[in-house]
Amino acid sequence: MQFRYAYTAGKEAVVRHELERSISNYVQEIIPDAHRLYSKRTSSSNKGQIRQDWRNVINKEGQEINQIYIEMYKEQADDSSYYVADVDLTK
Repeated sequence: MQFRYAYTAGKEAVVRHELERSISNYVQEIIPDAHRLYSKRTSSSNKGQIRQDWRNVINKEGQEINQIYIEMYKEQADDSSYYVADVDLTK
């Protein structure tokens, strides 16, 4: 699943927060037992331009029930700036 949000200068943190919320809502929709996401590992590549996150999906009992991989990056298109997040289930 891909999420894409336009942003303007000075509003990057707000847009990243909205992206994170959208990802969390998406996970809860496709995995009804999901309670929260726990960051397993984060790395950056391409001089920090691409952020890679591996997150555990935790249920209410605190058990890992799935994992997701998130790749977040900035993109320029049509004279606009976007934050893009590609989300994949890894289990």
